Amino acid sequence: MTNPFVVTERYVGPEYFCDRETETAELLSNIVNGRNTVLISLRRMGKSGLVSHLYNKEEIRRGYECFFLDIYDTTSIDDFVLLFSKEVVSRLQSQGMKFIEKFISIVNSMRVSFGSDPVTGQPSIEVSLQDIKNPVKTLEQIFSFLESSSKPCVVTIDEFQQIADYKEGKKHIATLRTLVQSCVKTRFIFSGSNRRMMSKLFNSPSEPFFMSTSPIMLEPINKEKYVEFVSAHFGEADKPITTESIEYVYERFDGHTWFIQYVFNRLYEMSGKDTPATKELADEAVSYILSLFSPMFKEIFARMSEKQRALLVAISKERKVTAPTGEEFISKYSLRSASAVQGAMRPLIEDETIAFNNGSYFITNRFFSLWLSRRY
Repeated sequence: MTNPFVVTERYVGPEYFCDRETETAELLSNIVNGRNTVLISLRRMGKSGLVSHLYNKEEIRRGYECFFLDIYDTTSIDDFVLLFSKEVVSRLQSQGMKFIEKFISIVNSMRVSFGSDPVTGQPSIEVSLQDIKNPVKTLEQIFSFLESSSKPCVVTIDEFQQIADYKEGKKHIATLRTLVQSCVKTRFIFSGSNRRMMSKLFNSPSEPFFMSTSPIMLEPINKEKYVEFVSAHFGEADKPITTESIEYVYERFDGHTWFIQYVFNRLYEMSGKDTPATKELADEAVSYILSLFSPMFKEIFARMSEKQRALLVAISKERKVTAPTGEEFISKYSLRSASAVQGAMRPLIEDETIAFNNGSYFITNRFFSLWLSRRY
């Protein structure tokens, strides 16, 4: 790695992964001891990286078949079934044809075609599903295959809250819960970033998944651990960096993983043996990043209503707001009324522009929040 501060979704190894020792140990313990997990955090807090880190552990790599489904873009149970099938076949491809043939024989509504990649020339497998008259039956067949595996399986379903918005309604949630409950050898990690919806799905007595999992709430990485992580990587490259600058970036973005990683990725590029990574240089890196995102932020902001724009600017100035409909906040920023704030907030919460965590409301995109506070 030319730059150790990874900002892509791709996991590149434990040396570029910071801390999460407690969460990794808890996930591992859940799998070994037969517990399913619900993993909840804000977006860009590092859920996918944590699961990849878990899958990279030797005891998991050697002892389990691991699958990862990101269902964020799915809109129906058919989409879900097709994605699940593709992930299973993709993972089995390296094990040879007999495993794929076994899968095809069990999941008989699936069509598989074999070819080669037009660019690399490597063999490729295309998965499609025939006209599914009974997607639940197909899903049952996939689960049956997982349970028949010589190794126990671990299945992570990322952005799991999406299933509640499927066009068929919520009827398939109960079916999925029944299938999960019937598994003996397969463990599940239900990961999600919409804290409100995930909490409802797993904590509400009226929901099928009520009290069916062991919860892990992913919070920011410990500041001291992150200071050590950053200092070590800068030190290995003979790039001086001050503790003050690391803490400045961490605190400015409240330890939100992807945003602080992105800043340090830029700061690592900008600094050198004769250019220490001071607080001033860190702020220069932040300003440069905001300038890159500025055209996009302008467009997003322009599409919002006047009430929404006023509310977002006010929240950005405070960074965190505990009582957005309170008289003090409304008066300070000349907002119209509590009802106007509620009306402006509702769609912003629904589309996750505003998040609620640990008793406070804030703008989910930390760069957007800082851009607003500096510009208005």
